[in-house]
Amino acid sequence: MNAPNIARRRPRAALAGLLALVLGLTLTGCGSDSAATSAGSTAKPVTVTDHWKRTVEVPANPKRVVVLEWEGLITKSMRIFGVEDTLVGVDTATKKMGYRAKLVPSIDRAEALGSPWSGVNYERLVGLKPDVVFLEAWVASEENRTLHQEVVDKIESLGVPVVVLLSPSNFDQPDIRTAWEHITITGAVFGKQAEAAKLVGRLQAGLDKVTARTRDIPEAERTPVAYFATINNVMGTKSIQSYLLTEIVGARNVAGAGTFVTVSEEKLLALDPEAMVVAGHEGYLDPALIHAGRHAGLNWANLGEMRAIRNKRLVALGYDEWRATVETPIALLKMAKLAYPDRFADVDVAAEEVAFYREVYGMDEQRAREAIEAQKYVGDLEVK
Repeated sequence: MNAPNIARRRPRAALAGLLALVLGLTLTGCGSDSAATSAGSTAKPVTVTDHWKRTVEVPANPKRVVVLEWEGLITKSMRIFGVEDTLVGVDTATKKMGYRAKLVPSIDRAEALGSPWSGVNYERLVGLKPDVVFLEAWVASEENRTLHQEVVDKIESLGVPVVVLLSPSNFDQPDIRTAWEHITITGAVFGKQAEAAKLVGRLQAGLDKVTARTRDIPEAERTPVAYFATINNVMGTKSIQSYLLTEIVGARNVAGAGTFVTVSEEKLLALDPEAMVVAGHEGYLDPALIHAGRHAGLNWANLGEMRAIRNKRLVALGYDEWRATVETPIALLKMAKLAYPDRFADVDVAAEEVAFYREVYGMDEQRAREAIEAQKYVGDLEVK
C-alpha cells in the first residue's frame, strides 16, 4: 500500500476514440477461446459483494484475470489457491518491483496495465479479454473515490466485471479482518472457499501467537514506537499498520492521527521513540545505513541522538511484508521482538520466517530464502 501521489497522475484525455477502438477489439474477440469458454460453460455465474457493497456477477471458474492492487493479497492468494496461471494483467508497480514475482511467477508473464493513479491502459486491458478485474482502491478522500469510480465505470462499460477491494487503511476503523476479506472474496470468485478459509486461519494463528504474549501488558508499560515508512512518513493512527502495532504487538504508536503522516528530522527527534520500525514503503532501508548516518529521505546523521537509534532498537521490514498481506505474521514477530525482546527471547524469527514461506507458499528452503531476500527491494529509494 504505497501512499499514492496524486501529483504523479497523468491528465485523463478524452476517451471517445479509445472507446470506439476498444469496443472494436472486444467485438473482434467474440470468437476467442476465452469467450467461447464462457459461452459454452454451463456453470452458474458467481455473485460476490465487494467492498463498495456492490453485487458483482463473475463468470464461474474465470480463466483470464487482471489484478490492480497494492497489498498483494489477491495475486498471492491466487498462487496459494493454485489458480495463478489465470493471471494475464497486473498494475505496473507490481510488475516493476520483482519481489512478488518470486512468489507469483505468472506476474512475469502478465501485461503491465498502469494504475488508476498513473492511468490505466484500457486498450491493452480489453485486448487481454479478461473475465474479471480485481481492483484494490486507495480511497482516503472524495477525490480518490471519484478517481477509482471512473476507472471502475470505464472497465465495466467495456463489458468486464470489476471486484473492488479497499485498502485496509481506508475503513473507518482499521481492522485486519478487512485484509482477510481480500482473501475470502478472491476465494469466492475462484470457487476456493475452503482454501481461503484455511489461509485466513493460518495467518490469524500467526497474529494470535503474538497477542498471546502481549495482551496483558499494562498501558503504562507499553513501548513507545515510531512506525517509519520510507522516505519521510510515520504511520498514523488511522492506518492498518498502527492497528497492528497497537492491537497485536501491544506497543504505543507515538504518531498522531492520519495514515501517512509526513515527518521531518526535527519532528522525529521530538517524538523520540524507544524503538522504531523502518518500513520499506518506497524501498527497503537497511538499519545499517541509518546507523551510518546516511541520507535516505531524511538525513539520519542528524538523528543519532534519538533513543531508538542511540540504543540500536530498529527493525527493517521488507517492501511487501510491512503491508497488510500474507507475510504480515512474520512482520509482526519482528516488531514484537523489537518492542519486547524479553517476551520473545525464545523466538528465532529468521527460522520462523523460512518455515512460514515453506508452509504457506509450498517452497523449498532455497526458494524461501530467495523470496525473503527479495523483500529487500530498494525501488526508487535514493541513498546518499
